Amino acid sequence: MDKKILKDQAIPSLDEIQKLYEDALRQEAAEDKENSQLESGEFFKSFRNYEDKRQDCLENSILKRYENYLKTEKNYQKKLIEELENLIDYEKFFLEMERNKSQEIYNGNFHASTFQTRYRIDKINEYSRKLKDLVNFSQEAWEFYYHRQLLRDIQTGYNKGLVEVNYVLTAKKKIIESLKQATPVYIIGHLGSGKTQIAREAAIEFRLENIIQKELEEEMEKWFLKNKNASQEEVLEKFREIKEARRNYYKKLLREGNQEEMEYINPYFISGSYNLTYEDMFVEKTLSLEKAAADESNLEMIDEVVDQYFKWTKVHGKELNDIDPEKQDLIKSKVWDSISEIFIARNTTYGTVVKKIEREILLAVKNGKPVIIDELNTIAMQNLIGLNDILQSKIGSKAYITGVGPVKIQKGFGLIGTGNLSTESVSYEATNELNPAFKSRFLTMEYNYVDQNTRGSLKNQVDNKKNELFRILLVRLADNKGNLHIPTPRRTLEELFNLTQLSRITQEVFMGKLVASEDKDSSSDMPKLKESVLSLRNILRVLDNWNLGEEKDLSLALWDGFISSITNPKDQAYILSQAVRFGFFKESEGWTIKNENLGKVSQEYEDVRTRPYEYTRGETETLSYLDLIKIIFGPAPERKELPDALKEFLKEIDQEDKISIEEYENLDQRLNRLEHSKYLLDYLTDMENNKK
Repeated sequence: MDKKILKDQAIPSLDEIQKLYEDALRQEAAEDKENSQLESGEFFKSFRNYEDKRQDCLENSILKRYENYLKTEKNYQKKLIEELENLIDYEKFFLEMERNKSQEIYNGNFHASTFQTRYRIDKINEYSRKLKDLVNFSQEAWEFYYHRQLLRDIQTGYNKGLVEVNYVLTAKKKIIESLKQATPVYIIGHLGSGKTQIAREAAIEFRLENIIQKELEEEMEKWFLKNKNASQEEVLEKFREIKEARRNYYKKLLREGNQEEMEYINPYFISGSYNLTYEDMFVEKTLSLEKAAADESNLEMIDEVVDQYFKWTKVHGKELNDIDPEKQDLIKSKVWDSISEIFIARNTTYGTVVKKIEREILLAVKNGKPVIIDELNTIAMQNLIGLNDILQSKIGSKAYITGVGPVKIQKGFGLIGTGNLSTESVSYEATNELNPAFKSRFLTMEYNYVDQNTRGSLKNQVDNKKNELFRILLVRLADNKGNLHIPTPRRTLEELFNLTQLSRITQEVFMGKLVASEDKDSSSDMPKLKESVLSLRNILRVLDNWNLGEEKDLSLALWDGFISSITNPKDQAYILSQAVRFGFFKESEGWTIKNENLGKVSQEYEDVRTRPYEYTRGETETLSYLDLIKIIFGPAPERKELPDALKEFLKEIDQEDKISIEEYENLDQRLNRLEHSKYLLDYLTDMENNKK
């Protein structure tokens, strides 16, 4: 730094302040990790120890004022974003009302395009563009928007749901739109791709959208009848209030609801199998031994016994009068007992009764709820034919169900089937090819594995949208505030990225899609996987086994969590060879796959090791939520112009907070000797620059 230029006073640049702010975020995240407040016993708290880490907090008035500015600006941008999102939701709410009215007019599943629906769609597109422009223009809006998305992803992961990457969102939208048009959906794909989960989540969202739409219409109508002079702003605010209240209520219900409440929300579910019959899906007939009791009440039956008794005494009055009173009482008592016993016997006889128990599909049709038939293509075709009339009938019309008769299809009904997809190299036992005529009644969609770029290193990626699997992995590893604590981050991030690339390669081979991607003339020499694939299910198991590198590296975790369990020798050999290609199982670390039996028999741990395993964990460092959203979603937008509030902040610094050369040099040194490795910071900076 040139002291002559600075003379006696200097201020840090905006970029330098931003770097110091980001470092402060990392330190705060690291401290939160170590000082997490959890309920525990006195013994645990007294003898708990922590990894020795140096903390070097920066106290600086400029940084504090910059943080205050960011907090104020992010709150302002948060308000703008939420206002636009509320406008989009309001237009979608009105669009749904318009379409429902259109369906009533046309008396079918079709909702025609009208002036009103086109207006709503145009407004949705307009507000969506404004939202996109806002996020792409303002750094503070960008940070709030993607930090919120990261936290939502993390919460979704905690709840065992599907992280909403683009592949998942597109599939859900397609399923829900089809169900709204009363078109059944058939989801096919390979093992471990999440077919059942996407079907379940889409069905729940479809169900909740219908419920909340109805409740919103009712509540807005009640409110407006009492507030007919309300302005557009008041209407929007009331809509936001009711919408958020209902959404939060059902979110809580999904987490904490009792069995009855969960049954109200969740779709009906059928596990398909070859032995599943028509009756198992619609109406099950059972034989029951039941008492053939009369329809009278208890008091009516007592009155009948008494009437019978007095009738007998009246008929036999003369004979009784000729008998000694003591004997009369004995005879009357015996008669009373006899009448009672006969009456009891007559009203407590048992017989075999045929009972009909309504099953999932019939209940879904009658109650207006979605139903999922898992493994649809394992059910015998002659039993599936019974679905035909339901599949082709309109909402509100009647479908004929054998053994039941005509049943009205209530609004909200929808049917989703799932099935495994067989290929030349992969065949799923006990599955059938659906009858073309039957299959034509469905919207058939293939749902496999989320996107992931298999070319280049993490540092050289330019399009984060192609790295959806990597996003899912980072979300799984982050804490509940969006921070990431990993050993030697620069190396570990690259290894995690390589793991996702390895996973995607095995998926493409397993699906038989590597031929097109590699542009081969013949498929005869192309690799094949018959039984094993590093699916999302398996890759998450590897991450759990790795446990943030606490006791082992990713190579050993990959072996223990997946490869060691592969029983097909050729599958194991191919996946091992690809793992080596992506930097795992290095010979310098005691691994070897140069084994003459590789591909002939399954390899054991001793077969792939040349020496005892040793592991030294690198220093655990912390990446803040801001680091993570840059890695996942790309760099923040560059400032094209400074916001007025930021201009005022810089002006105040220039006038009031100038610092000495010595203090500035101290800040400059800190930028080069941060708590976290300069190599890591350079690495993250290079990643940002490559993506701009």
